[in-house]
Amino acid sequence: MPAPPLPHPRTPVRWTDHLTPDPAHRTTWSACTRRPELVACGTAWDAVVAPLARGLAGLDHLRLPLAGGFPVLADYVRLELIVQVPAGTGHRCAAPGSRVLRKGTWLLVPVGTHSAASATWLSRPDPASPRYVDADRLHHALLAVDAVPQD
Repeated sequence: MPAPPLPHPRTPVRWTDHLTPDPAHRTTWSACTRRPELVACGTAWDAVVAPLARGLAGLDHLRLPLAGGFPVLADYVRLELIVQVPAGTGHRCAAPGSRVLRKGTWLLVPVGTHSAASATWLSRPDPASPRYVDADRLHHALLAVDAVPQD
């Protein structure tokens, strides 16, 4: 099977383009010298976990910019997308098939630029001024994706 065509330089990259890890991420996984860390949820942020394809489609639906500094992780082992939302708001995203990590739970997070198959930043947070995805908007985006008929 031939390789998929490369996007035209002016073609915007979509979240759904990250359904499979790009070669640059895969290379860093084998060379990684620092393992991801477990970080407590529910203090600065909650995390909404959704199936990878559905979550990426939801972020595309929101038209959330990839380089916007919104903390978004992919777990390519479990095929899950993890989106950080403001602390105490995760429960607002109760879309079917998703779950919330809040106070009392932990999340595997890459350290700096070091990624692993189980924890890869798709959009790194800006440590100086973190921007979190609104949990209500994420909820509605995931529901809207579910409403689209599949081929």
